[in-house]
Amino acid sequence: MRKLIPNSLVICVFVIHFIFLMNVNSISADTKPCKSYTEEEKIEFLLKKIGNFNGSFIRNGEIHQAKDAENHLRYKLKEAKNSIFAPDPKDWTAKLFIEKIGTKSFLSGTPYKIRYTNGKEILSSVWLYEELKNIETCH
Repeated sequence: MRKLIPNSLVICVFVIHFIFLMNVNSISADTKPCKSYTEEEKIEFLLKKIGNFNGSFIRNGEIHQAKDAENHLRYKLKEAKNSIFAPDPKDWTAKLFIEKIGTKSFLSGTPYKIRYTNGKEILSSVWLYEELKNIETCH
C-alpha cells in the first residue's frame, strides 16, 4: 500500500532545498576572485574616474571641471614619464601616480582637492586612494 506524503511536508522540503541552493550560489559568487589589473590599467581606471566624477576638481585654488582635471593629469603623467628624473615608464604604479601626479601641484606644492556636488571637499589623494582600494578589492 502506498503512503501519501502530506502537501505541507513536500512544500517544506522544497523550500529548504531552495534556500540551501540559494546560499550555495551566493557563497560561490562572493568568493569569486577579482580580476587582476596591471598598474597601467589601474592608472587608466583612476584617470577615467576623475573624468567621470560628478563634481569638480580644485587645483591651485581654481575650480576645474572633472574632464579638464582628467586631461591635466594625463598631460602631467605624460610629461613625468618622459622626464629623465622619473622612473622608467613601465615602472609606474597606481600609487606612484597618486603620489607624484594626482596629489598636488608640482609648481606650487598646493594639494589638489575634490569637491562633491553638495560642497564637501576632500584631498584628491584621499579620494584617489579610496578609488584604488575599490578596484583592488572588487568594489
